[in-house]
Formats: sequence, C-alpha cells, structure tokens
Amino acid sequence: MPTGSQEFQEIEILRSRTSKLEAHVQFLYKHLGVSFVPETIATDEVEIVAYLRKGDVMGAIRTYPSIHGSDLAEAKAAVDEIRIRTGV
Repeated sequence: MPTGSQEFQEIEILRSRTSKLEAHVQFLYKHLGVSFVPETIATDEVEIVAYLRKGDVMGAIRTYPSIHGSDLAEAKAAVDEIRIRTGV
C-alpha cells in the first residue's frame, strides 16, 4: 500500500501527464482547424444544463431532486457527471 508521500508523487505524475496530453490535444485542434463541441445527451434536463451554463451549480443540485425524487448526495453526483460530460 502506498504511503501518503508515494501517493502524492503518483498524483503529481498523473497531473503532469494529463497536462501534456491536454496540450497535445489543443495543438491538434489548432493544427487541424477543429474545435471540441460537447455532446448533450437527450436525457439531460434542459433546466439542469441551463443552471450549469449560468454557473449556478448549487441551483442545478437543488433542482435535480425535484425532477428525479433523489436525495442531495445523489443529485450532486448526477449534476457533477452532467457537468463533466457536457463540458459546462
């Protein structure tokens, strides 16, 4: 089992690799003249995505349970997943 120091070093290595990959992807986008357009899946509620586009994550989390009847923990997880997937 890794120690706290080893775990920290592994996380830093992964962050560095991720950063390099992101730079490569940006270079390719620029070189190829394309841009990333996040895909919004039909099951994403318009109201939730609208809150996220306004930067109101808490509003999205508070609204999610009224649509799905979930608790706040489930709502937070779902809204985080929608936010990451849609790039909002």
